[in-house]
Amino acid sequence: MEAIKISGLCYDYPGKPVLKDINLSLSAGSFTAVLGPNGCGKTTLLKNISGYLNPGRGQVLVLGTPIQKLAQRDRARMVGYIPQNTSPGFGFTCRDVVGMGRLPYLGRFQWETREDREAVQEAMEQTDTWNLRDRQLRALSGGEMQRVLIARALAQKPRVLLMDEPVSHLDIKYQVEIISLVKRLCHETGITAVAVLHDINLASRYCGGMVLIKEGSVVSTGSASKVITGENIRNVFDIEVDIIMPHRLVIPR
Repeated sequence: MEAIKISGLCYDYPGKPVLKDINLSLSAGSFTAVLGPNGCGKTTLLKNISGYLNPGRGQVLVLGTPIQKLAQRDRARMVGYIPQNTSPGFGFTCRDVVGMGRLPYLGRFQWETREDREAVQEAMEQTDTWNLRDRQLRALSGGEMQRVLIARALAQKPRVLLMDEPVSHLDIKYQVEIISLVKRLCHETGITAVAVLHDINLASRYCGGMVLIKEGSVVSTGSASKVITGENIRNVFDIEVDIIMPHRLVIPR
């Protein structure tokens, strides 16, 4: 089943084309890395999938529904989006932050229900953050904070999880911890995850699918064996590399 289908997607900022005729199909339960140089359109692609931006041309279907036609509340129930440098407020406990993920289900001035509380606990248990529930967000390490933000997105009960550079500025231990967590969630819950990543080796090791972008166009998409080639890396990143098998480890020359 297709979770995300993108057809002929184009997007321009004033005077600057950013996405050019993007065509992608991502299956349900998959974990896909979006790779490419800075400024190539990765973040803009995620924002179009989330419905935050409207395409200039083309269409984005999420679970068969045009995402732009959904009301904001309905989009939030379908798609969880973790942007770069998220700061939900440092005066909150971790439980408070994850509880914000239930806002799409609450009416105006409505208190959270038992169902909301159970959803929050489930999301925190899935991300191994329930033991952090009473701690202040500002007291967490980078890896702990990122897990709490993922829990907040999961509390929305989305079918699709979008993450923009979720492991940037984290030590390698926390990078592996976060990416392993997302891979496990895809396997156990069937959620479809898409992450903008810069570490090609990390993506190759943990993500089942890859999308390689250059100057707003898709250069290659598919498994690591198809996408991570010396020719593609040279074309997109302008660098010569050696590919070390069997894990397709990319080593600059």
